[in-house]
Amino acid sequence: MAISAATLLDIWEAGAAQPPLARVLALLAPLFPEIAVAELPVGARDGLLLLVREWLFGAQMECVAVCPACATRLEFSLATTALRALAPATVVQSLDVGGQQLAFRLPASADLLGLPPGPAATRRLIERCLIDAPAMLSDEALAAVATAMANADPLLDLRIELACPDCSHSWAAPFDVAGFVWQELERWARRLLRDVHTLARAYGWRESEILALSPQRRALYLQMVNDERSAG
Repeated sequence: MAISAATLLDIWEAGAAQPPLARVLALLAPLFPEIAVAELPVGARDGLLLLVREWLFGAQMECVAVCPACATRLEFSLATTALRALAPATVVQSLDVGGQQLAFRLPASADLLGLPPGPAATRRLIERCLIDAPAMLSDEALAAVATAMANADPLLDLRIELACPDCSHSWAAPFDVAGFVWQELERWARRLLRDVHTLARAYGWRESEILALSPQRRALYLQMVNDERSAG
C-alpha cells in the first residue's frame, strides 16, 4: 500500500499530542477505514501496525536493549513478518479452572481505554473480557485467565529472549510494538520536515510541492544543495 508523505505527516501531527494508545488508533484508523481497529485484539492491532511498518520502512527492525545486569548495550534485529505471525486468529477463548469452564475474549484497545488508573486495572480488564462469568471469581481463577490471555495473544505482552555477550546474563526483554513503530514514525517525520525546510529555503518551494516529490528526487535535490554548500 502506498502512503503519501503528506498523508503520513498529517497522521503523525494528529497523533503527536495524544496519549500512546490514542495515537496508535490515530495512525491505523485512516489507513484501515473498513476495520474497527479499537475493537481488534491487541495482537491483531499490532499485526496491522507491523504491516504498516513494512510498507513504510521494510520488514527488518533494528533494535537496542540494555543488559539489566551490566548495562551493556545490545543491538539485535527483529522481523516484522515473524512478529505478525504471532497475532491471534481467534478472539474468543475458553479454559477449565478447577472444573469450571470460563470463556473470555482477548483484550482490545477499547478495553484498555476504558480502564481506570490504579492497581485494580488488571483485574478490571480481565473481568471486562470474561463472557457469562460468575459474579465472583477467585484470584486464582483470574490469574489463570490472565495467563491464558497472554498465551493466546503473545503480542499482548511481548517478550524477547536476550543474552548479554559480556556477562552472559539472560532475560526476557519487553518489546512495545506500538511504541517502537511510533518512535520510528516520529524520527521519519522530523527528518522529513528538516528536508522540507532545507529545500524550501534553497528553492522557494512550498511544502506541498516538496512533499509531492518522490523520495529519490527529493534526495537528489538535497544532495545538490549540500554539494553547493560544501563547495562554497
